[in-house]
Amino acid sequence: MQTLNVGGLPVHVYITKSDEDQTKPIFILFFLHGRNGSAARLEEYIENIFKIVNEKKLTQELVIVSFDHRNHGHRCTDPKANMGWSKDESKCNPRHAIDMYSIQSGTSRDVSFLIDFLPAHLYPLGQRTIVQWGVAGISLGGHSAWLSLCQEPRVTVGIPIIGCPDYLTLMTARAEKFGISLEGSEYLPDSLLDFIRGNDPASTAYREMDPNRNPFFGKKVLVLSGGNDPLVPWNASEEFVKGLVVGDKGVKKRMVQDGAGHEFTPEMLEEMAKFLVDEILM
Repeated sequence: MQTLNVGGLPVHVYITKSDEDQTKPIFILFFLHGRNGSAARLEEYIENIFKIVNEKKLTQELVIVSFDHRNHGHRCTDPKANMGWSKDESKCNPRHAIDMYSIQSGTSRDVSFLIDFLPAHLYPLGQRTIVQWGVAGISLGGHSAWLSLCQEPRVTVGIPIIGCPDYLTLMTARAEKFGISLEGSEYLPDSLLDFIRGNDPASTAYREMDPNRNPFFGKKVLVLSGGNDPLVPWNASEEFVKGLVVGDKGVKKRMVQDGAGHEFTPEMLEEMAKFLVDEILM
């Protein structure tokens, strides 16, 4: 692992140390952590992914990139903004719906920023060719992965892990548990509601067999969810995932693990590594 300073953002880059062919094309996967987490907490997951991937004979080389979400890790300016609604006033963040969407949206924009500038840091003389970009993420990072997959044309691979592509469905159900009505309230101002309706994956033509209207068309998607997840329940994503059209050249796979809660399980990690090998790296 090496840490690069890209426009003031510390970025951690994991590359396999190998004497193999150094002319292989490169696949870069951004790996995004969860709410109240940090990039450092992903290291063990990343090591285990490489252990599985490196056992295979690959035609592309995997590079994994991590960084701290906005308001997380070294970028944290207000810890309470990362909290949710709670009956305990000392832990309750009334701005939960506002803060969470702004953080995940901002992180998605950070991915696009890094796609612009990271190649100049990694391969300043054009030593290697980056042929594909992907985004994987856990929980909050899974939400950001959906946004990047939707909004960034250069991201052609997405692995949302216990994340949701339908923010309004997810947050409306969460708000109801606390007796909160979102629309037309200070919990979700109309200005943000309009933005979400214009930019969220669930607001796109994701069901259309049309590459010009469907931003997911031709992309490769693996959805990993817990069957008993109380925080990001599968039923908040199910309608979207079942209706998602990626076309003949795209790939759509899902794993809803029975008995799993809001967690990134070893089984999910194995499925993620297998997807990377079978669908991208071979």
